[in-house]
Amino acid sequence: MTIPPPRSLGHGFGAVSVPLPFRSPAWVNCYLIEADGLTLIDCGVDWPEGFEALESGMRTLGLDPHSIDRLIVTHLHPDHVGMAPRVAQTWACDIVMHERSAERIPRYNDTAGHAARISQLARRHGVPESLRADFTDVATRAPFMPMMRQPDLLVTDGDRVALSEDRWLEVLHTPGHEPSHICLRDSLTGILFSGDHVLPRITPVIMVDDEGVDVLGDYLASLQRLVDLGVGLTYPAHGGVVEHGALRAEQIALHHDRRLSGMLGVVAMAPQTAWEVMLESYRPHLNTTEQRLALRETVSHLEHLRARSEVASFAEGDLWFYRRST
Repeated sequence: MTIPPPRSLGHGFGAVSVPLPFRSPAWVNCYLIEADGLTLIDCGVDWPEGFEALESGMRTLGLDPHSIDRLIVTHLHPDHVGMAPRVAQTWACDIVMHERSAERIPRYNDTAGHAARISQLARRHGVPESLRADFTDVATRAPFMPMMRQPDLLVTDGDRVALSEDRWLEVLHTPGHEPSHICLRDSLTGILFSGDHVLPRITPVIMVDDEGVDVLGDYLASLQRLVDLGVGLTYPAHGGVVEHGALRAEQIALHHDRRLSGMLGVVAMAPQTAWEVMLESYRPHLNTTEQRLALRETVSHLEHLRARSEVASFAEGDLWFYRRST
């Protein structure tokens, strides 16, 4: 897949698509806003190809990387925040994130803790013993994912990040894909920078969290917020421009409704583990990384159904089962 070239988007906006060391997504869109200063939104993972692409892309657009005042990170996933420490140190800019990131960064940095949580997920939700060694093989931290430091500025829902005297980015807290996720809305044009919250061709994975919250419920509420705002032109972190952000948010919500209905059907006749539900709900032949994501998303859907009292769960030893509520 060909990575788009650096491009001007008008209204002082530019975009540089930075390559990622993954099969999918192959790149992340990093946006630049030129006003009284220069603002960068997201930055990719920390690897040489990505840094070179970001730097050269900015220069192609006639922008000096050393003029960046701030890097706003939409959420705490490595393809958005991984290169943040390098960018901040190299170009002497501030890192801006949602206030929830402050409590999440120690977790992001805790590779051993992540491995323990994946191991517990595998045991609890029925990953077969024959697959468990590969499934839980996450104890080695990827080199493109260095330790993250605390941001220089924390923002919350409704805050305004000033671009000039009479122009700002409105912060919209949109949890679901990640608890600290934010979208940013330009006060001059109404254009939305959506991070991973709304994507054009795929849907962001909604992974269960061990904090006891209804992650999918949070995400669906965040989608509805964009619908209520009537969001139009939207610049996502992956893929091309979304012409009608509110309409795309409705489409994604319908996708999750269909998946919820399908999973409810799977557990209607007999109790099932989340692994068994996943096998019935997702395409076959997933690789191990895809299986981890699919299982975590399956559990988030089943827990949402449980929050709606449509599904009940029970344990037999360490193993959890889900069944349709009577």
